[in-house]
Formats: sequence, structure tokens, C-alpha cells
Amino acid sequence: MQIYDFIDIKHQVIAGIKNPYLNIEGICTKKDVDFVVVEDGEEIEFERPKSKYEDGFYIKAKLRMDSKYIKVYVLDGSKRLLIFSGKMSIFNRIEHKVELLVTSIYIFLKVFFPSFGEGIKYLWKKHKLLTPFSLWPKYIKKFNKVLKERYNVALKEHEELSD
Repeated sequence: MQIYDFIDIKHQVIAGIKNPYLNIEGICTKKDVDFVVVEDGEEIEFERPKSKYEDGFYIKAKLRMDSKYIKVYVLDGSKRLLIFSGKMSIFNRIEHKVELLVTSIYIFLKVFFPSFGEGIKYLWKKHKLLTPFSLWPKYIKKFNKVLKERYNVALKEHEELSD
């Protein structure tokens, strides 16, 4: 597969165990180009949601369970240029799912323990760990809110580092 100077693919994945899909995101410096997604020799429809990059493109295509090969072409005038070629297998999709699960658990634990330690320190300073039962719901809600915020921040940082 040849790499072209006007296109840069930032993220590409074939995932989904029961409902396979293709996601490709990148930057294309040429204007007025179109894309074609081919699944086992047949062109298929795809969505073009907004990309997070200024000159970017984002391709999202639903795939069949039994398909074997996926190719994505960019149409530049009368030329059809191959920008992505991938083989689809259930093992690769399961591997991707496990990787996402392990990453998510790792980030949660990385955020949970420091937050829990800070909560214990706060309860020690405020109540000497003898918190009245009437205040437990308040502190549990506050802890969950802080945990969600920190998890989302850590997840965004991880995504930026992986790009």
C-alpha cells in the first residue's frame, strides 16, 4: 500500500464482536475528495461524522460478520487510490475489545486509589473517621462525582497520548 502526501491516517480500527464496524480518522489536505469503502469486492455505504481535526475526515462503516477483507479508497479526480486495507477476523476484534477493557480498568484503578486516599484523609481531618450516618450519602455522592470527573480527565489524557 502506497502512502500519499496529501492524506494522513491518525486512527484506524476494525472492531465490534457482534456488530463489526470500521472507524478511520485522519487529515486530508486536498479539498473535494470522496471516499469509497469496499467489503469483499462490494462497495458499501458509510457515514461521515464530523472529525475532530480541522481538515479531517472520519469514516464509520458497518460491516458484515462474514466479510474477510476491507479496503478504503480515496477518489482523486479519476484516480482511485488505496489508503487502507485490512483483514477482518473475530480474533482481532476480540483482542481490541479486551484491550479497551483492560485500559479502562487500569485508568479507573489509577484514579480510584488516590481519590480514595484523599477521601480518607478528609474524613480523618473532619470527623476522625467517626462520620455520622446522616452524612454518608452526602460524602458518597461527592466521592462518586469526583471519581467520574477524574476518570474522564484521565481517559482524555490517555486518548491524547495514544494519538
